[in-house]
This record gives sequence, C-alpha cells and structure tokens, in this order.
Amino acid sequence: MEYYNKYFEGVFWLPGKEERKIISTLFIDKKGIAIITSLESLEINEDLFNRIWDNFNLVLGYINCNEKSKTYSIKLYDVYKIHQSSGALTKFKYKSNNPLICSYYDEEINLNSYSSIMLNSVILNNWIPISGFETKPNVENKSFEISQFYKQPEIIELFKNKDYEIYLFFRASAGFKSRRNSYINENIFLNIEISKQFEIKELTKIKSTIEKLFNIILFTSFYFENVEIKTKNKNPYKIIKKPKELNSSLNYKIEFESFKNQSQNIFSNWFEKQNKLELAIVNFFSVFGQKGVLIENKFLTYISILENYHKNNVNENGYLKSRLKYLLEKSSINEELNDIVKYSERLKITRNYHAHLEEKHKDKSLKTEEIVKANNLLEFVIREIFLREIGITEIPKMSSYLNEYLKTLNE
Repeated sequence: MEYYNKYFEGVFWLPGKEERKIISTLFIDKKGIAIITSLESLEINEDLFNRIWDNFNLVLGYINCNEKSKTYSIKLYDVYKIHQSSGALTKFKYKSNNPLICSYYDEEINLNSYSSIMLNSVILNNWIPISGFETKPNVENKSFEISQFYKQPEIIELFKNKDYEIYLFFRASAGFKSRRNSYINENIFLNIEISKQFEIKELTKIKSTIEKLFNIILFTSFYFENVEIKTKNKNPYKIIKKPKELNSSLNYKIEFESFKNQSQNIFSNWFEKQNKLELAIVNFFSVFGQKGVLIENKFLTYISILENYHKNNVNENGYLKSRLKYLLEKSSINEELNDIVKYSERLKITRNYHAHLEEKHKDKSLKTEEIVKANNLLEFVIREIFLREIGITEIPKMSSYLNEYLKTLNE
C-alpha cells in the first residue's frame, strides 16, 4: 500500500517540453488511478474558453511523498483533462488510468521504450512448488529453538527464441519490522526479456498474451497483480493500476513439472497460433471470469466459439448440431457422456431460443440453472481445444462438479 490513497507533491511536464514544468499535487486512489491538480496548465497559452480538451499520450514527473520524504519518478500514460475553472484561482485537473512509478529518481525518465516485463501473482506463487526456504527441525533441547534458512533458487528457463527469453526468477526480501519481529518474503516473477525495444502499448499487449496463456494452463481467471517493466537503461517501473476483480472459476491446472518440461513447445505454439486462434481467444476471454456477464450471453458466446472453430479449422460445411457433436466427441467428456447426440441437440435448441427468441424452443431448451452448468462444461471443452493447439495432450481430469453434472445427463 506504499502508493495508494496518498497525496504527492511534484513537478510535471510533457515530453520534449522540460522547460515548461508545472508544480502540482498528485493523488493516487485505491485503484491506482492518478489525478494531477494544478494552478497551471500543462499546455502553454491554454484557452480557458475552449471546450475541446486535448489528451496527452504521456506526462512525466518527479514526486515527493511527505510521509517518507522520498522522491519517485512517475510516467502517466493516457492522460486527459477532467476539470478546469477560472476565477480567483484558476485550477486544472488531469487524470491518468495508466500510471507507472519508479521508486527512485530516474535521470533518464524521458526514455520511452522498454526491454523487459516482470509478472507476479499469488496464484503463480502457489502453483510453483519450488522455494528457497529450508526449515531445520527442532533439536531436542530444554529450550525452544527455530532456525530458518533461505537460498535463492536458480532461474528456471522456460522459453527462448530470437524475440523473447522467458524465465522464472525468485525474488526475496528480508528485514526486521521491530526488535522482536523479522521476516523473509519470497515471490516468483515470470520475466520476459525482449530483443527489441517496445513502447508501452506493445508491452501491454505482450503481457495480455502471456496472461491468457496462464489462464488456460491453470484454468482459473486471474490477472497478474504485480507488474514491473524496465526501460532501456534497466530502471524498473511498476504498473500501479490494480486489475479489476474476476469471478472465481473451476480449477483443473496443468501440473507445474509437466508445464516446465513442455514450456518451450507450449510458448512457441501459443505465439505461432495467435492469428489462427484470435477470434476464439478474444471471445473466450471477453466472458471467462468476467463479472456482470449474463449467463445466457456467456452461453451464446461459448457456442459461437465452438461453431466458428469447427468451421474455420475442421470443416467449412456443416450445421450447428453436427459441429457441436464433433467437438464434444473429440473432448474427454466423450468418455463420461452417454448420449452426445441428444446433448448436442439440446445445446442447439437452447442457442436458437436465446439467439432468435423462438418461443417454440422454450420448453426444450436448458433452464437457467442448467445453463450455468452447461457453461462450465463448455469452458472445459474450449480449454481442451486450446491445450491441444499448444501441444498439451495430457488433459487434467474433470472436477467432481462436472462429473456429477454429466451423471445427471446420463439418467
């Protein structure tokens, strides 16, 4: 919570206009959104009567935190004016939804290209079994003894080609909070070193691509909570905007050792097939884990993904029922579901009812609680398709929840 819900004092300017620095107050809210408040405009000769307000791709600044008397460097991307007023005191306010902060004074803050990105989350920490902690057992003694040893594990190489080098890096910190309180914290970062220099938008795209891959590998909806990027001169900037909350999902993760052993092939396939799978990926992640999505809309999206995948990758000709039947038979649920033809028919009828509002299909379509279960099953089938596309053939077994649902369909 070093940066959140705090006010900072500092100077800000537009790139290439260092001579035009304005003194301002910066507030970073609990979500990581930054707001500049100033008595001066970022632009020279601002027309107070102009109702067309300019947006800025980037605003640079140095800020001080009064609580710690510490100087930070900050880059504010996608900045737009949200307020201006004239009178006894002229006031301007600017908002950035994408602020980056460096924990010290960066003399080369004007550099706007980046060479690496580091990603971390609690889910990643929990998934990877390797750790640098070693706890020695208590020796029989009259007094209580405890000893804890930490040695940083070696880097785990995952992928390398002419464009990227991806590896796991173990980062630890230690200290004494008080006289009788010490700590060691370990976090695992997925580091992506990039051969070329990229601007922030390209780096954000790379992050999203990797994030979606790990959503599929772990089959749970999450965003990386800690994201750092390094400039060309290796200064680290932290993305402080917090990711939005997602709904929890069923978890049938690929085991880490299996992933590690296949990681070169997995990443290679994932990068190679972004164009081929683009439509399916975009549509799947538009609803997977997202809050506020109607279950009927999620159902229609999943059916559409399966229909289009079959059309584009299996057979251009066919009807919805035959496409669903084919993909369900290729899925591991084929071993558990007795009558795939019947279930494909019900999925087709339900799609037609909710897509075309055909009342004649209402009685035979899935009811609300059945659609919820069907969505979980369709997620599993679509995830299997993604896994096969990236070369993973050992599909995790279905959860007991899905097994129970399939049993009801067999009755």
